[in-house]
Amino acid sequence: MLSIPRQINKFTNRIFNNRAHILQDLSLAARHAWTIPLLASPWNSESLTQSELHPNSYNNWGDVINLSLQTIVPLERRTYSPGTIACYPEHYAATSGREKWFFINGICTSPPIAILNGLELAKAFHRPIHLIHTPTYGAVRDLWDSITARTLRKDGKLSRPAYDVVKEALAHHDKVVIVGHSQGTIVSSYIARKLLKDKRYRHHAPKLEIYCIAGVADSFRVDPQLSEHFGRGVPYVEHFANGMDFFCRIGVLAHADNTAGEVFCIPDRTGHLLNDHYIPGIWRGEYCDQKSRLFKYIDGNPPSSTDYVAHDLKTAAATPKPILHPLKQVANQRP
Repeated sequence: MLSIPRQINKFTNRIFNNRAHILQDLSLAARHAWTIPLLASPWNSESLTQSELHPNSYNNWGDVINLSLQTIVPLERRTYSPGTIACYPEHYAATSGREKWFFINGICTSPPIAILNGLELAKAFHRPIHLIHTPTYGAVRDLWDSITARTLRKDGKLSRPAYDVVKEALAHHDKVVIVGHSQGTIVSSYIARKLLKDKRYRHHAPKLEIYCIAGVADSFRVDPQLSEHFGRGVPYVEHFANGMDFFCRIGVLAHADNTAGEVFCIPDRTGHLLNDHYIPGIWRGEYCDQKSRLFKYIDGNPPSSTDYVAHDLKTAAATPKPILHPLKQVANQRP
Protein backbone atom coordinates (compact mmCIF):
# COMPACT_ATOMS: atom_id res chain seq x y z
CA MET A 1 0.00 0.00 0.00
CA LEU A 2 1.49 3.33 -1.10
CA SER A 3 1.70 6.16 1.40
CA ILE A 4 -0.57 9.16 0.82
CA PRO A 5 2.26 11.45 -0.38
CA ARG A 6 3.42 8.80 -2.86
CA GLN A 7 -0.15 8.31 -4.08
CA ILE A 8 -0.53 12.06 -4.61
CA ASN A 9 2.80 12.23 -6.43
CA LYS A 10 1.88 9.29 -8.65
CA PHE A 11 -1.50 10.80 -9.47
CA THR A 12 0.07 14.19 -10.23
CA ASN A 13 2.55 12.57 -12.61
CA ARG A 14 -0.26 10.72 -14.33
CA ILE A 15 -2.13 13.97 -14.91
CA PHE A 16 0.99 15.68 -16.24
CA ASN A 17 1.87 12.80 -18.57
CA ASN A 18 -1.67 12.69 -19.97
CA ARG A 19 -2.34 16.43 -20.11
CA ALA A 20 -2.90 16.32 -23.88
CA HIS A 21 -5.56 13.62 -23.47
CA ILE A 22 -7.22 15.60 -20.67
CA LEU A 23 -7.44 18.77 -22.76
CA GLN A 24 -8.74 16.82 -25.74
CA ASP A 25 -11.45 15.12 -23.69
CA LEU A 26 -12.51 18.38 -22.05
CA SER A 27 -12.84 19.95 -25.49
CA LEU A 28 -14.87 17.01 -26.79
CA ALA A 29 -17.17 17.02 -23.76
CA ALA A 30 -17.83 20.76 -24.09
CA ARG A 31 -18.44 20.53 -27.83
CA HIS A 32 -20.99 17.71 -27.54
CA ALA A 33 -22.59 18.57 -24.19
CA TRP A 34 -25.81 19.56 -25.98
CA THR A 35 -26.51 15.84 -26.60
CA ILE A 36 -26.44 14.90 -22.89
CA PRO A 37 -30.23 15.42 -22.46
CA LEU A 38 -30.76 12.87 -25.26
CA LEU A 39 -29.02 10.01 -23.40
CA ALA A 40 -32.29 8.53 -22.13
CA SER A 41 -34.41 9.48 -25.14
CA PRO A 42 -36.63 8.01 -26.48
CA TRP A 43 -37.95 6.38 -23.32
CA ASN A 44 -39.58 2.94 -23.35
CA SER A 45 -40.29 3.20 -27.08
CA GLU A 46 -39.50 -0.42 -28.02
CA SER A 47 -41.83 -3.36 -27.50
CA LEU A 48 -39.04 -5.77 -28.45
CA THR A 49 -37.09 -5.30 -25.21
CA GLN A 50 -37.68 -4.42 -21.57
CA SER A 51 -36.65 -0.86 -20.78
CA GLU A 52 -34.07 -0.18 -18.06
CA LEU A 53 -36.11 2.85 -16.98
CA HIS A 54 -39.52 1.20 -16.65
CA PRO A 55 -40.42 -0.18 -13.19
CA ASN A 56 -42.41 -3.02 -14.73
CA SER A 57 -39.20 -4.44 -16.20
CA TYR A 58 -38.08 -5.56 -12.74
CA ASN A 59 -39.30 -8.30 -10.42
CA ASN A 60 -40.52 -5.98 -7.69
CA TRP A 61 -40.26 -2.47 -6.28
CA GLY A 62 -37.42 -3.64 -4.08
CA ASP A 63 -35.25 -3.99 -7.19
CA VAL A 64 -36.28 -0.52 -8.37
CA ILE A 65 -35.40 1.05 -5.01
CA ASN A 66 -32.14 -0.92 -4.88
CA LEU A 67 -30.92 0.21 -8.30
CA SER A 68 -31.95 3.80 -7.59
CA LEU A 69 -30.04 3.89 -4.31
CA GLN A 70 -26.96 2.25 -5.84
CA THR A 71 -26.88 4.91 -8.53
CA ILE A 72 -27.15 7.77 -6.05
CA VAL A 73 -25.30 6.59 -2.93
CA PRO A 74 -21.47 6.48 -3.30
CA LEU A 75 -20.40 3.21 -1.67
CA GLU A 76 -17.84 0.51 -2.43
CA ARG A 77 -19.69 -2.57 -3.65
CA ARG A 78 -18.65 -6.06 -4.66
CA THR A 79 -19.31 -7.53 -8.07
CA TYR A 80 -22.52 -9.49 -8.38
CA SER A 81 -21.00 -11.86 -10.91
CA PRO A 82 -17.33 -12.23 -11.91
CA GLY A 83 -18.40 -14.16 -15.00
CA THR A 84 -20.04 -16.93 -12.98
CA ILE A 85 -23.74 -16.11 -13.33
CA ALA A 86 -25.39 -16.64 -16.70
CA CYS A 87 -28.67 -15.41 -18.18
CA TYR A 88 -30.40 -18.02 -20.34
CA PRO A 89 -32.94 -17.57 -23.14
CA GLU A 90 -36.28 -19.32 -23.02
CA HIS A 91 -36.44 -22.84 -24.45
CA TYR A 92 -32.67 -23.11 -24.58
CA ALA A 93 -31.23 -26.53 -25.30
CA ALA A 94 -27.73 -27.02 -23.93
CA THR A 95 -25.01 -27.43 -26.55
CA SER A 96 -21.48 -28.78 -26.45
CA GLY A 97 -20.24 -25.55 -24.85
CA ARG A 98 -17.57 -24.86 -27.45
CA GLU A 99 -18.21 -21.12 -27.22
CA LYS A 100 -18.77 -18.79 -24.28
CA TRP A 101 -20.37 -15.36 -24.25
CA PHE A 102 -19.74 -12.58 -21.73
CA PHE A 103 -21.43 -9.25 -21.11
CA ILE A 104 -19.47 -6.37 -19.53
CA ASN A 105 -21.76 -3.58 -18.34
CA GLY A 106 -21.47 0.19 -18.25
CA ILE A 107 -21.67 2.68 -15.40
CA CYS A 108 -24.49 2.84 -12.83
CA THR A 109 -25.31 -0.82 -13.35
CA SER A 110 -26.69 -2.50 -10.26
CA PRO A 111 -27.35 -6.28 -10.27
CA PRO A 112 -31.02 -5.90 -11.36
CA ILE A 113 -29.98 -3.86 -14.41
CA ALA A 114 -27.13 -6.25 -15.26
CA ILE A 115 -29.56 -9.17 -15.18
CA LEU A 116 -32.08 -7.26 -17.31
CA ASN A 117 -29.37 -6.49 -19.89
CA GLY A 118 -28.13 -10.08 -19.84
CA LEU A 119 -31.62 -11.50 -20.35
CA GLU A 120 -32.25 -9.26 -23.36
CA LEU A 121 -28.91 -10.23 -24.92
CA ALA A 122 -29.68 -13.89 -24.27
CA LYS A 123 -33.06 -13.48 -25.94
CA ALA A 124 -31.61 -11.69 -28.97
CA PHE A 125 -28.77 -14.15 -29.58
CA HIS A 126 -30.41 -17.25 -28.04
CA ARG A 127 -27.29 -18.11 -26.09
CA PRO A 128 -26.32 -18.06 -22.41
CA ILE A 129 -24.78 -14.71 -21.50
CA HIS A 130 -22.33 -14.77 -18.59
CA LEU A 131 -22.22 -11.53 -16.62
CA ILE A 132 -18.88 -9.89 -15.84
CA HIS A 133 -20.44 -7.34 -13.56
CA THR A 134 -18.61 -4.11 -12.84
CA PRO A 135 -20.35 -2.88 -9.66
CA THR A 136 -21.55 0.69 -9.41
CA TYR A 137 -20.06 2.93 -6.73
CA GLY A 138 -22.56 5.67 -7.52
CA ALA A 139 -22.82 7.77 -10.68
CA VAL A 140 -20.10 10.28 -9.76
CA ARG A 141 -17.56 7.65 -8.73
CA ASP A 142 -18.35 5.53 -11.80
CA LEU A 143 -17.70 8.49 -14.09
CA TRP A 144 -14.43 9.18 -12.30
CA ASP A 145 -13.32 5.55 -12.70
CA SER A 146 -14.10 5.74 -16.43
CA ILE A 147 -12.15 8.98 -16.77
CA THR A 148 -9.10 7.60 -14.97
CA ALA A 149 -9.22 4.39 -17.03
CA ARG A 150 -9.59 6.16 -20.37
CA THR A 151 -8.05 9.62 -20.08
CA LEU A 152 -5.43 8.97 -17.40
CA ARG A 153 -4.64 5.47 -18.71
CA LYS A 154 -5.00 4.00 -15.21
CA ASP A 155 -5.59 0.33 -15.87
CA GLY A 156 -6.22 -2.39 -13.33
CA LYS A 157 -9.25 -1.88 -11.15
CA LEU A 158 -11.79 -2.32 -13.93
CA SER A 159 -10.05 -4.63 -16.39
CA ARG A 160 -7.78 -6.94 -14.40
CA PRO A 161 -10.56 -9.11 -12.87
CA ALA A 162 -12.35 -9.27 -16.22
CA TYR A 163 -9.18 -10.26 -18.07
CA ASP A 164 -8.54 -13.11 -15.65
CA VAL A 165 -12.00 -14.50 -16.39
CA VAL A 166 -11.69 -14.10 -20.17
CA LYS A 167 -8.23 -15.66 -20.50
CA GLU A 168 -9.35 -18.77 -18.62
CA ALA A 169 -12.40 -19.05 -20.87
CA LEU A 170 -10.16 -18.75 -23.94
CA ALA A 171 -8.03 -21.61 -22.69
CA HIS A 172 -11.04 -23.94 -22.45
CA HIS A 173 -13.29 -22.91 -25.36
CA ASP A 174 -13.04 -22.72 -29.14
CA LYS A 175 -14.56 -19.24 -29.17
CA VAL A 176 -15.12 -16.46 -26.63
CA VAL A 177 -17.42 -13.53 -27.37
CA ILE A 178 -17.50 -10.31 -25.35
CA VAL A 179 -20.33 -7.81 -25.62
CA GLY A 180 -19.31 -4.56 -23.93
CA HIS A 181 -21.58 -1.60 -23.30
CA SER A 182 -20.44 1.96 -22.53
CA GLN A 183 -17.76 1.70 -19.81
CA GLY A 184 -17.58 -1.99 -20.70
CA THR A 185 -15.98 -1.00 -24.02
CA ILE A 186 -13.07 0.56 -22.11
CA VAL A 187 -12.69 -2.67 -20.15
CA SER A 188 -12.89 -4.65 -23.40
CA SER A 189 -10.16 -2.56 -25.01
CA TYR A 190 -7.87 -3.25 -22.06
CA ILE A 191 -8.68 -6.98 -22.22
CA ALA A 192 -7.60 -7.06 -25.87
CA ARG A 193 -4.45 -5.11 -25.05
CA LYS A 194 -3.55 -7.38 -22.12
CA LEU A 195 -4.18 -10.52 -24.16
CA LEU A 196 -1.89 -9.44 -26.97
CA LYS A 197 0.88 -8.70 -24.47
CA ASP A 198 0.43 -11.94 -22.53
CA LYS A 199 2.95 -14.48 -23.82
CA ARG A 200 1.12 -17.38 -22.19
CA TYR A 201 -2.28 -16.62 -23.71
CA ARG A 202 -1.58 -14.52 -26.81
CA HIS A 203 -1.97 -17.53 -29.11
CA HIS A 204 -5.65 -17.68 -28.06
CA ALA A 205 -6.35 -14.19 -29.48
CA PRO A 206 -7.83 -15.51 -32.78
CA LYS A 207 -10.61 -17.14 -30.73
CA LEU A 208 -11.74 -13.83 -29.22
CA GLU A 209 -14.50 -11.64 -30.67
CA ILE A 210 -15.42 -8.29 -29.10
CA TYR A 211 -18.56 -6.30 -29.87
CA CYS A 212 -18.60 -2.76 -28.50
CA ILE A 213 -21.97 -1.04 -28.06
CA ALA A 214 -22.21 2.68 -27.28
CA GLY A 215 -18.43 2.77 -27.14
CA VAL A 216 -16.71 5.37 -24.98
CA ALA A 217 -13.20 3.96 -25.42
CA ASP A 218 -10.84 6.29 -27.30
CA SER A 219 -8.73 3.53 -28.86
CA PHE A 220 -8.91 -0.12 -29.78
CA ARG A 221 -5.99 -2.13 -31.09
CA VAL A 222 -5.60 -5.48 -32.80
CA ASP A 223 -2.41 -7.39 -33.58
CA PRO A 224 -1.10 -6.50 -37.06
CA GLN A 225 0.85 -9.75 -37.56
CA LEU A 226 -1.93 -12.06 -36.41
CA SER A 227 -4.49 -10.03 -38.36
CA GLU A 228 -2.48 -10.34 -41.54
CA HIS A 229 -2.00 -14.07 -40.99
CA PHE A 230 -5.72 -14.76 -40.46
CA GLY A 231 -6.99 -12.22 -42.97
CA ARG A 232 -9.14 -10.41 -40.39
CA GLY A 233 -8.75 -8.45 -37.20
CA VAL A 234 -7.29 -10.42 -34.28
CA PRO A 235 -9.04 -10.18 -31.97
CA TYR A 236 -12.07 -9.51 -34.14
CA VAL A 237 -13.90 -6.28 -33.22
CA GLU A 238 -17.08 -4.45 -34.27
CA HIS A 239 -18.62 -1.24 -32.91
CA PHE A 240 -22.23 -0.03 -32.83
CA ALA A 241 -23.02 3.63 -32.19
CA ASN A 242 -25.92 6.06 -32.14
CA GLY A 243 -24.85 9.30 -33.76
CA MET A 244 -26.61 11.43 -31.13
CA ASP A 245 -25.28 9.44 -28.16
CA PHE A 246 -23.03 11.80 -26.15
CA PHE A 247 -20.69 9.03 -25.04
CA CYS A 248 -20.24 7.74 -28.59
CA ARG A 249 -19.56 11.27 -29.83
CA ILE A 250 -16.70 11.70 -27.35
CA GLY A 251 -15.72 8.05 -27.73
CA VAL A 252 -15.62 5.82 -30.78
CA LEU A 253 -17.02 8.40 -33.25
CA ALA A 254 -14.39 10.98 -32.30
CA HIS A 255 -11.54 8.45 -32.44
CA ALA A 256 -12.29 6.42 -35.55
CA ASP A 257 -8.70 6.82 -36.76
CA ASN A 258 -7.47 5.07 -33.62
CA THR A 259 -10.12 2.36 -33.51
CA ALA A 260 -9.70 -1.10 -34.98
CA GLY A 261 -12.86 -2.80 -36.17
CA GLU A 262 -15.74 -1.59 -38.32
CA VAL A 263 -17.92 1.15 -36.81
CA PHE A 264 -21.62 0.82 -37.60
CA CYS A 265 -23.50 4.04 -36.87
CA ILE A 266 -27.01 5.40 -37.27
CA PRO A 267 -26.26 9.15 -37.43
CA ASP A 268 -29.58 10.61 -36.28
CA ARG A 269 -30.44 8.05 -33.56
CA THR A 270 -30.43 9.15 -29.92
CA GLY A 271 -30.07 7.27 -26.63
CA HIS A 272 -27.38 5.41 -24.71
CA LEU A 273 -29.23 2.60 -22.92
CA LEU A 274 -28.52 -0.94 -24.06
CA ASN A 275 -32.06 -2.36 -23.97
CA ASP A 276 -33.96 0.76 -24.93
CA HIS A 277 -31.71 2.18 -27.62
CA TYR A 278 -29.34 -0.45 -29.03
CA ILE A 279 -30.46 -4.09 -28.83
CA PRO A 280 -33.63 -3.64 -30.96
CA GLY A 281 -31.69 -1.98 -33.80
CA ILE A 282 -28.94 -4.61 -33.65
CA TRP A 283 -31.60 -7.35 -33.60
CA ARG A 284 -33.19 -5.96 -36.77
CA GLY A 285 -29.84 -5.34 -38.47
CA GLU A 286 -30.47 -1.60 -38.80
CA TYR A 287 -26.92 -0.53 -37.96
CA CYS A 288 -25.21 -2.71 -40.52
CA ASP A 289 -27.76 -3.48 -43.24
CA GLN A 290 -27.69 -7.01 -41.75
CA LYS A 291 -24.04 -7.44 -42.75
CA SER A 292 -22.16 -7.38 -39.44
CA ARG A 293 -20.85 -10.60 -37.93
CA LEU A 294 -22.74 -9.88 -34.72
CA PHE A 295 -26.01 -9.80 -36.65
CA LYS A 296 -25.25 -13.28 -38.00
CA TYR A 297 -25.51 -14.60 -34.41
CA ILE A 298 -29.09 -13.36 -33.97
CA ASP A 299 -31.65 -15.99 -32.89
CA GLY A 300 -28.97 -18.58 -32.20
CA ASN A 301 -27.61 -18.72 -35.73
CA PRO A 302 -23.92 -19.49 -36.29
CA PRO A 303 -21.97 -17.21 -38.64
CA SER A 304 -19.76 -18.84 -41.21
CA SER A 305 -15.98 -18.83 -41.12
CA THR A 306 -16.03 -16.09 -43.77
CA ASP A 307 -18.59 -13.78 -42.14
CA TYR A 308 -16.04 -11.20 -41.05
CA VAL A 309 -16.31 -7.54 -42.03
CA ALA A 310 -13.09 -6.36 -43.64
CA HIS A 311 -11.57 -3.35 -41.95
CA ASP A 312 -8.48 -1.30 -42.64
CA LEU A 313 -7.61 0.96 -39.71
CA LYS A 314 -5.73 3.36 -42.00
CA THR A 315 -8.72 3.99 -44.27
CA ALA A 316 -11.63 3.52 -41.86
CA ALA A 317 -12.50 7.19 -41.46
CA ALA A 318 -12.02 7.97 -45.15
CA THR A 319 -14.15 5.18 -46.61
CA PRO A 320 -17.19 4.48 -44.45
CA LYS A 321 -19.94 2.07 -45.45
CA PRO A 322 -22.49 3.54 -47.91
CA ILE A 323 -25.29 3.36 -45.34
CA LEU A 324 -23.31 5.47 -42.86
CA HIS A 325 -22.40 9.11 -42.67
CA PRO A 326 -18.66 9.75 -42.44
CA LEU A 327 -17.79 9.20 -38.82
CA LYS A 328 -16.07 12.52 -38.29
CA GLN A 329 -19.10 14.36 -39.69
CA VAL A 330 -21.34 12.50 -37.26
CA ALA A 331 -19.08 13.32 -34.32
CA ASN A 332 -19.03 17.02 -35.23
CA GLN A 333 -22.69 17.35 -36.16
CA ARG A 334 -24.57 20.08 -34.32
CA PRO A 335 -28.23 21.05 -34.34
